[in-house]
Amino acid sequence: RSRMTMPLLRQGARTLGRGTGWARAMTSGVKKYPLHEKMRATVGNENTATKLYKALQEVDRMLDILEPGSMALSFNGGKDAVAMMHIIKDACSQHRTHKWTHIQPIWFKNPHDEFPELIEFVQHQAHQHFMHPGGFRTIDGQALSRLWSIHISSEKDFIAGLAKIQQQIPLRCIIMGTRRTDPGCRNLSSLTSSSGNYPPFMRFNPILDWSYRDVWDFIKACELPYCTLYDHGYTSLGTVKDTIRNPELLKTGSETLMQEDVMDPRSRSIVPFLAMAQNVPGMEQRDSGDDQQQALRYKPAWMLLDETKERSSRLKKTNVKDAKTETAGILIIGNEVISGSVVDENGPFLMRELREMGLDTIEVAVVRDDMNLIAENVRRMSGTHTFVFTSGGIGPTHDDITLPAIAEAFGCGLQTRPEILELLHQYLPGQQLNEYHIKMASIPQGSHLITSGPESKDKWPLIVKNNVYIMPGVPEYCRSKFMLVRDDLVRQPFFVAKLFINEAEPQIADLLTRCCIQHKDVHIGSYPMLGCDEYQVVITLESKDQYALDSALSNLRVQLPKDIIVKIETDAPQGLIAKASDFLSKTMLAKKKNKKKYKEFKLGDAPKY
Repeated sequence: RSRMTMPLLRQGARTLGRGTGWARAMTSGVKKYPLHEKMRATVGNENTATKLYKALQEVDRMLDILEPGSMALSFNGGKDAVAMMHIIKDACSQHRTHKWTHIQPIWFKNPHDEFPELIEFVQHQAHQHFMHPGGFRTIDGQALSRLWSIHISSEKDFIAGLAKIQQQIPLRCIIMGTRRTDPGCRNLSSLTSSSGNYPPFMRFNPILDWSYRDVWDFIKACELPYCTLYDHGYTSLGTVKDTIRNPELLKTGSETLMQEDVMDPRSRSIVPFLAMAQNVPGMEQRDSGDDQQQALRYKPAWMLLDETKERSSRLKKTNVKDAKTETAGILIIGNEVISGSVVDENGPFLMRELREMGLDTIEVAVVRDDMNLIAENVRRMSGTHTFVFTSGGIGPTHDDITLPAIAEAFGCGLQTRPEILELLHQYLPGQQLNEYHIKMASIPQGSHLITSGPESKDKWPLIVKNNVYIMPGVPEYCRSKFMLVRDDLVRQPFFVAKLFINEAEPQIADLLTRCCIQHKDVHIGSYPMLGCDEYQVVITLESKDQYALDSALSNLRVQLPKDIIVKIETDAPQGLIAKASDFLSKTMLAKKKNKKKYKEFKLGDAPKY
């Protein structure tokens, strides 16, 4: 059976890759899908409407290729599954051979740790959408649902469940709500075949390139029901053991969100992401006692501004090493820089500042004013680094394309922000705004605006989309915008030591190689000093772990001949010694005043640098 099926499915994969240009046999005219028409009628959702139509077309092609009864839908009650279910149902309503009842819904269910609210929601959706068309009933008179529940506690259960399904129906393809931002799905294609010990079938992912915001724009614009957990601070649903409310959605004391907006998000505007909110981390657990009171302290899932924090709702094992490896990437944009006409000042400035703040800049790229190049680099850097800083290309002229390129990178549209239009009115009193002013106010949908204080002359906001900080190209403005977020980005500092060696590099190269292998948490560099009479090489050691650095330094001092070590310098991070000295001075002063045995301070009493 699999030998006959796989060539057909490979043909389907090639077909999907041909895009909208593929002429479907025996099909004429352009199909109009009700959900797509509803999305198109909603202001601000044009980009999501385009993605929706593409997904509907891909589903329609798969329905053309595969025979009725050979496709299944994975439905677990999450937001992506909700979107996927309604897309499939909409596509089936316009198809000539496939009906909605030809698609077999499957719930891969955790037998012990599902949220009660999620179970209730799935059961309600089954009653609404998955009832048997023949009106069949169980022995006790209950309406019979088409939804199959497969209990999954491990991957072995999943494989066994799929094998059992294939014994019941000629399963060829499982439709899933997987998105590229899901773990391990960055390089996934929309149609993939099973591998390893899995039974032969195809995984079909029609919304693979949708963003978190696309999903919620679709759900809210089409007024689709969803699990109530999303109204109370959950952004990604797993089990009760590994899911918490997202700390990014914890309301601050200054929040103006009304209680009824939390309980019924549909009462708000259908374009949901205009609100600007300062999110404060919080790790309250669901089962702490007064769950209802905690729920009121959190904003609903669709108000999450930074899409990269979607999975902050999922608990994961703490990795101390990962906590030390926050990285930054810098993208300099502009034809004038890459041609050499202008010397870039922003890249070196950002690198110096980030280093002083304890962030490791591991990549700096320079690209010309090209939409695809900018979008490609932003997409890649955003997934690779903790923070990304772009510089240049955010003005009103034809070559200022950074904002639309970043919108393309994240798969979101541009959104004209009234706050920026108001600023333009203030800057240009009495002038009528034109299309170029509108361009400056059109930023990637869901971006966060960070403004300066009332005393600042520069009122233009810093635009932040997810983990990408969009800086101006003018050095003076770039510096002022960076200072708005500098304090928020300060991390554990780097410790640095330098050895000045009067010996040629080839003579100490083997020793340095061995030292690098022995001390993996220390970055060791070697720099020849040409024309210097006192020493020939400077060896640098850098680490966020002072003990690791001291160990590597001691190792080198022992193994290097004493007569070639000219001097050793240890550089503490800027301001660290002064703060530590101040803390110790206060401690000693308190000791003298008390005349009693001074208690040893706890680790948490130490100053934060």
